[in-house]
Amino acid sequence: MFGKYVSVLRVPGAARFSAAGFVGRIQMSMIGLGAVLLLQHERGSYAIAGAVSAIYALSMAIISPQVSRLIDSLGQRRVVRVQLAVHLPSMVALIVLAMSHTPDWMLYLVAFVTGASQPNIGPLVRARWSTMLTGTGSLRTAFAWESLLDEVIFIGGPPLATVLALSLFPSASLVAATVLLAVGTVLFLAQRGTEPPTTSHARQRRQRPAIALPGVAAVSMVYVLIGGIFGAWEVTTVAFSQQHGHPGVAGLLLAIYSVGSLGGGLVFGALNLRASLLRQFLFMLAVMAVVTLPLPMLGSVWLLGLGALVAGIAVAPVLISGMSLIERIVPMSRLTESMSWPSAGLAVGLAVASPLAGIIVDAHDASTAYWITSGCAVGAAVVAFALLGSLRRANVAATARIAAGTQVAARV
Repeated sequence: MFGKYVSVLRVPGAARFSAAGFVGRIQMSMIGLGAVLLLQHERGSYAIAGAVSAIYALSMAIISPQVSRLIDSLGQRRVVRVQLAVHLPSMVALIVLAMSHTPDWMLYLVAFVTGASQPNIGPLVRARWSTMLTGTGSLRTAFAWESLLDEVIFIGGPPLATVLALSLFPSASLVAATVLLAVGTVLFLAQRGTEPPTTSHARQRRQRPAIALPGVAAVSMVYVLIGGIFGAWEVTTVAFSQQHGHPGVAGLLLAIYSVGSLGGGLVFGALNLRASLLRQFLFMLAVMAVVTLPLPMLGSVWLLGLGALVAGIAVAPVLISGMSLIERIVPMSRLTESMSWPSAGLAVGLAVASPLAGIIVDAHDASTAYWITSGCAVGAAVVAFALLGSLRRANVAATARIAAGTQVAARV
């Protein structure tokens, strides 16, 4: 069953760019927590730390799709090298400012620049997989593999960030995350043989943004709510553990949720499902809503651990089917930009839900704040079914485009 993963990794060049992409995006699971640990230590304020993390995430969400549009027309190597050249000194400046007595607004400004120049490795990796495997059943397995790697990153990244910051020095996790990003990105860009082809820059400028393509906005709106699940879950779980007298269990509960997602994604990606990608996406969203709904009613740490395992099982399948659906419904020439919009949606949802959950925890208790998590899960399913017409039209248009391409290829 799991031999399908081995099969896709045996495609020439695939294992190398996937491994480099894995190293390059470990940073994304360390940066937020690393910033909080550094700023709380240096400035003594969770509010400032939360604001910096939110600005970083939102600036990346705003700018990343625009940069991805350039990547589709100019190529990964040309654009991402410039991003890295801006991001690395900006991160150094952010660390230095955090440890100095500069005004808070300077931190916020540099956080915006640093987030805006952050290379978004996930869509770049998936674009390479799509170039190699589009039109084959193996592409879904490849996307599942990358989602599994994301889960591994989010299982191991936060504990690593905490250990580095507490054992070495407060900025150690940010330094390590930035080094990993630089090394992974350089290794990734060095593999030019698997880089997707580019489109005409002049033609690209005349085209409407990818968010206006049929179905992309609908999937991105769903991903905003999925990001809300993640943001509210993390903040509320830390508070829940503290309120129940087991503060050290928070990391374990977060890891259990990711382990559930890892297991669900591993099985889902290896299955040969006959249902269309749209039906898979809708079904898994409905399942995620059902299994996430009970979280506010779980009154102990141990019940929450069991609930987290069950709730996590649906997460990776939703993300796998969502990205697979985007790959199907958009033209290959718009793929990187199109995949960046759902990623941006995740960042927006996380940035909004995290402080909202914190406000509810301060005013009430952690169990009440879990209604944000459950509400976002139910909301994601409701939005998807409400926008079903748009998703169906996009799917039908994709089917016609694929059939036309097949006929042209047959004539040649």
